[in-house]
Amino acid sequence: METKSTLTKIVFAIAFIGLAITGCKKADSPAPVPATPAPTYTSSQQTQRANDQSNVENQCNTAMDDANTAMQNCSRTRHTETVCNLTVDTSLASQGKITLNYNGNDCSNLTSRTGSIVIQLPYNNNTVTTWTTAGAVAKLTFNNYKVTRLSDNKSITYNGFHSIKNVNGGGAVQLMLGSTILHQIRANMVITFDDGTTRTWQIAKTRTFTNVSGLVTATVAGDSTFSTYVHAAVWGTNRLGQAFTVDMPTAFSYYMLGSVCLYRPLTGVVIDYVPSNTLTLTYGVDFLGNPATGCPFGYKFAWMDANNVQQHIVIPYY
Repeated sequence: METKSTLTKIVFAIAFIGLAITGCKKADSPAPVPATPAPTYTSSQQTQRANDQSNVENQCNTAMDDANTAMQNCSRTRHTETVCNLTVDTSLASQGKITLNYNGNDCSNLTSRTGSIVIQLPYNNNTVTTWTTAGAVAKLTFNNYKVTRLSDNKSITYNGFHSIKNVNGGGAVQLMLGSTILHQIRANMVITFDDGTTRTWQIAKTRTFTNVSGLVTATVAGDSTFSTYVHAAVWGTNRLGQAFTVDMPTAFSYYMLGSVCLYRPLTGVVIDYVPSNTLTLTYGVDFLGNPATGCPFGYKFAWMDANNVQQHIVIPYY
């Protein structure tokens, strides 16, 4: 995740069960159709699944942080000085419309971003509802928003929309005064991966921001029931063409201000379900995959291989 150092930067398939049906076959009955074997994933494919889920989540959070900052500074542009290669068009701010235009590397030179995100705040009867108003809903439209990881030139391109509700109202000022800020997100995104694969993902989650003695924490949780999952956060089709659902039995959290360990998830469990295969991501581990006692190294993902033996790989955050 992109490290940010100022308060204005405040702002993650259905389980398949095979049924073997036996019985007597009549002489004139057609031959049974062989069952389709369950997919077997290689270690590299499992790594790709984990990377895709983590990267999509992280970059969506980063984009929402930028949007949150812009919405709280609707009439000002001085905040853009802290975000490299981002310009904010506020020419239609009087109608609640703000456009974020990206054109280059972030300040840490970890990613390059291009494209735009158009923010629309509620606008009725020539009046804009400010973002800090309780219940205000902002719509974010992603237009070829492409994030390229500079370490390996891998990219993700987003098109679609996010609808963000500021449930209890407030912003950075209220947060610093001790209020808890809750955002509810609903999204329908078309994701294009670096191999040209295009998939549609649905997103349903909450982001909660708290401040304890200057230590600002963001907590992300799945908040919807989808099929048999009660903490569903994302569902759709992965780049391998398999339907999936991401359930978050344990929310993940990370520091946004007041710590040297910013934007590294400290805790959280995310489970990625596809037919006959489950991938579990555990955040906040050391390089061996054990729970970290200090600043975490990365996240561990685990799965059962074709021989029903558990495998796992640890991936660093950066």
